[in-house]
Amino acid sequence: MNINRIVEPGRYDYSLTVKFPSTYIPEHTPPEFRNAAGYETTRTRSVFGQFDLAAAAPRDLVRDHFVRQVTDELLLPNGGVEVVSFTLEQPA
Repeated sequence: MNINRIVEPGRYDYSLTVKFPSTYIPEHTPPEFRNAAGYETTRTRSVFGQFDLAAAAPRDLVRDHFVRQVTDELLLPNGGVEVVSFTLEQPA
């Protein structure tokens, strides 16, 4: 599927999976040791849902909108997020 194709108005199902850098702190770590016990890792977040598109838009613009929603929700800078998968289809 061409990633830059135009998406026509209508109702769509979407699924998005992203990876992002994170710091893992083991459970039950006493507060005074949390900085020392934490280590860098990569986490995955998947979101899905349905939306109505009112006007035609490029597919990459629609994808970027949902990526921004995830980064805002997780309080992440935009630069550290990797899109693993993005699907967009009209329900049957």
